[in-house]
Amino acid sequence: MKAKDVSQVLARDAARVAEYLLQQGKKAGREWKAGSVAGEPGDSLSVCIAGAKAGVWSDFSTGEAGDLIDLWMAVRSLSLAEAIAEAKGFLGVHDVMPERERKAFTKPAKPKGRAAASGESRVLAWMQGRGLTQETVAAFKVVEQTRGDAVYALFPYLDEAGEYINGKARNIDNKRDMRQEPGAMPCLFGWPLLDRKSRTVIIAEGELDAMTLHQAGLPALSVNAGAGNHQWIENDFDRLERFDDIVICFDSDDAGEKGAREVMQRLGLERCRRMTFPGAKDANEYLQSGAEPVDFHDAFKAAKAQDPEELRSAADYTAQVTALFYPPHDAPRDPSLFLDKPLDWFQFRGGEVSVWTGINGHGKSLLLQQVQIGLMQAGANFVVFSGEMKPARLLKRAMKQAAGLDKPSQAYIREIAEWMREKYWLFDVLGTAKLDRLLEVFVHARRRYGCNHFVIDSLMMTDVPEDGPGAMTAQKEAMRKLCAFARGQGVHLHLVAHPRKARDESQAPGKLDVAGSSKITDGADNVFSVWRAQKDQSQADDGTCDAKLELQKQRNGDTQNYTQLLWFDRDSMQYRTQERRYPLSFVPYSSQEANP
Repeated sequence: MKAKDVSQVLARDAARVAEYLLQQGKKAGREWKAGSVAGEPGDSLSVCIAGAKAGVWSDFSTGEAGDLIDLWMAVRSLSLAEAIAEAKGFLGVHDVMPERERKAFTKPAKPKGRAAASGESRVLAWMQGRGLTQETVAAFKVVEQTRGDAVYALFPYLDEAGEYINGKARNIDNKRDMRQEPGAMPCLFGWPLLDRKSRTVIIAEGELDAMTLHQAGLPALSVNAGAGNHQWIENDFDRLERFDDIVICFDSDDAGEKGAREVMQRLGLERCRRMTFPGAKDANEYLQSGAEPVDFHDAFKAAKAQDPEELRSAADYTAQVTALFYPPHDAPRDPSLFLDKPLDWFQFRGGEVSVWTGINGHGKSLLLQQVQIGLMQAGANFVVFSGEMKPARLLKRAMKQAAGLDKPSQAYIREIAEWMREKYWLFDVLGTAKLDRLLEVFVHARRRYGCNHFVIDSLMMTDVPEDGPGAMTAQKEAMRKLCAFARGQGVHLHLVAHPRKARDESQAPGKLDVAGSSKITDGADNVFSVWRAQKDQSQADDGTCDAKLELQKQRNGDTQNYTQLLWFDRDSMQYRTQERRYPLSFVPYSSQEANP
């Protein structure tokens, strides 16, 4: 929960919060009544406890003012992050997702070398040649290192306490000669220099840019590995929650624009702005062109939020339309539907919702699970909610399919689990889940871990009513929320929806047979139907297919009304596109024998 959100919740009960802070001040030995925060008696402190300005306060003796988070910091003598944490405890507010076990990173040794800002230093001369002052170089504790004839500027990545947690060394004569501490934590550069009470920060693409912005009097950090690598988000996610205004200052090139959009979406569009410089690619180039501090402040004020996607010129899409007609040979493609081979008649596009239906017992969830494994092999990251199955049971089936074996060895199970660690997440609720909570967790997983595929199995396992008064309206609203989530986050959402009871099971249900509101399939971009032949297992196989996967709707693709014949392998629980095709191992492993 961000600082602005915490402040808004506090303001809803401003009178109680103000009284609590008054008592806390007294416990700390501050004998102030309605006086100043610092403890001087008098009538200078005013807190609005109702109306549109609830929670706004002013101390007329000192000039201090702000919202209730600012007051909390002042009364309790805390940093912004500490005040937010304490206020959340007071409110009984919990984070969207529980903290998971942190990844283990190597803690590097303190870097060797001399301070670049002291004495005769080639690094200092190089940085001064780029417009940076000796004071700025000293503030960021840049180190000069030599390796043979090469001279490196080492940028130390420090946490807020000044602890060395990573470092990037750059050859001042060869920009391509750049390295980081092996195994160290990806994070942002410049934390110790930020005011701990600040709610605004600029995130630049390079260390020199962050140093340039700091020199101009602006609070700035830098990413550690360019505009395309966002591993730092997970590690700095909590520290960034305190900021209400995050200004992304990536380079004005294609990579920078793409990276800025991705970062803004993951950190939250509502608190992000995009900053650029007239006639310059980045902040340091702008400085070298003669820009003064006032010019940087003007660029900061001019930073814009991302334009609404609804308002675009048709000409903006020319390149995309051309690519649909004439796709470049090396252009990235949306992942194809994959069972035992790529099925190129369907690709999973971001920003879409696919509905999966089928008669109870015909294997729609099992087939969808195999589709998930194929997509994970192609690089997708999933979050799955199945209110009908315990996670361990669900994973047992998934591991059979991933291994292509009925009973993989214990070592192979561990190998598959590691393969799934960053690819497969579970919303661990058995039974009915609240849809709004589900989407809240999905958004968190998207932003923090970069998940891009989400499964709800099924709509009847959420709090959306199946029948009764208002059920159709509730289902329509639920589908609107699901589509808005998929489009807004640029992800693919898979929704399992049960069909109405049929006269018999001789054919797959159509999209008009899905139970509930017609808006479920109307709103979906794609509709799949799964059907399994009702074969007597005691009789010899007659060679006919075991199942069918029917594509009954595809809004944005060329293929329509396609039927894929399938054969089922019971041991591996895998569907195959050919009768004699062997099960596929999705996770390579050198020793695949079953346990005794």
